[in-house]
Amino acid sequence: MSLIPYYLQFVSEICEGKRPLPEGFALHETDDLKKAVELQTQIQAVGIPEFVRRCAAQTGESIPQADYDAFDPNDLNAAIAQLAAERAPEPDEPAEPAEPVKTETRDIFEVFLDSVCLEDEIFRYLIDILRRGADGEFRTLSRAAARTELSMEDFLAWLGNRELLGSTDEQACVRIMDGCLSRLMAEGQTELAAALLSGDETTFKLFRTEAPELVHLPDATYDWYCKYYLDGYYPIRFILRQNGVAFPAAQ
Repeated sequence: MSLIPYYLQFVSEICEGKRPLPEGFALHETDDLKKAVELQTQIQAVGIPEFVRRCAAQTGESIPQADYDAFDPNDLNAAIAQLAAERAPEPDEPAEPAEPVKTETRDIFEVFLDSVCLEDEIFRYLIDILRRGADGEFRTLSRAAARTELSMEDFLAWLGNRELLGSTDEQACVRIMDGCLSRLMAEGQTELAAALLSGDETTFKLFRTEAPELVHLPDATYDWYCKYYLDGYYPIRFILRQNGVAFPAAQ
């Protein structure tokens, strides 16, 4: 047996209030999402084996040393994937050929982002997870934020290429505004870029009268910017890229 079943059991029981915190751990948050992030941050600091060891010691459970010695972090991703597969409902009919997801999955990713972006601390944690490629932590965060286990790979593919599912107007807007914002960052105009990313209307209207990329585009209004860029989660993608998060290219 490995440590992973113990780890998943202990985390679940702590979050549900069925198990006391191990020695050295303290949770101050009451919101489920914030509590999960706080717990995972502390687990990351000591490591999964030490977390399991402390939990077991707290309740007098005995776990063979061989399980600790054989611990492999990659086992966590495999266990979560297997658990998700076991919980997936059986299809009633043969599945249709796969097509780009445009509704349910996209919607749940949006729910996830809306939840994560409510708190700066949680958003910074998401950035850290994505930069490290920590799929197990991403799945845990998604369960807390969206009540659904999401794949980090699928999330990055969705956010990294989401304009491909949009109209030609959306694709043009994204290309132009990504270019504008990248230029501003390269020029050191970070405050102006931040104001644009926040959706400040006055800043955009002034910017479009001076920006060479926009000045000759009559359609580049603030409504255009909101509809095709701000509402499409592209500012979040831009911020993630600026923080070193890599997105896969479209296949």
